[in-house]
Amino acid sequence: MKWQNMITESDKCTSIANDETISIFIPMEIKKRGGTAMIILPKNVSPEEGQKCFDDTMIKSIARAYKWKIMIDKEEVDSLADIARRENLSTGFVSKIFNLNFLAPKVVERILSGTQPRSLKLQDIVTNEIPDLWQEQLENWGFEKS
Repeated sequence: MKWQNMITESDKCTSIANDETISIFIPMEIKKRGGTAMIILPKNVSPEEGQKCFDDTMIKSIARAYKWKIMIDKEEVDSLADIARRENLSTGFVSKIFNLNFLAPKVVERILSGTQPRSLKLQDIVTNEIPDLWQEQLENWGFEKS
């Protein structure tokens, strides 16, 4: 049986080189993010439901921010500078990580469940000012509109 006879009009991305070889074009982009190569799927293609990608760096940073907020709420420390001294970190770094407390609940939920956009990295969030509006956060970082 020849594969050429089985190709329909909707299979335009498939081509047959000969009777033994099938070439399939898959629209994707490979980007280097955080030192690792990642496959970025087109926006109209959603990853499989069971596919999760836990970003340990983001999860640990969100946990740190929450811990620091509790420390300030309980008056264990007076300022972010106190936290920086106590943890031997720069005040700027502590400030950027502390701002993760202002993420939209849906963003935090998706990061903790491993269902955030795979291209989203901690650096994308902390290097720019976090939008005040939660809907803007969802749109800016590639989460589904809701």
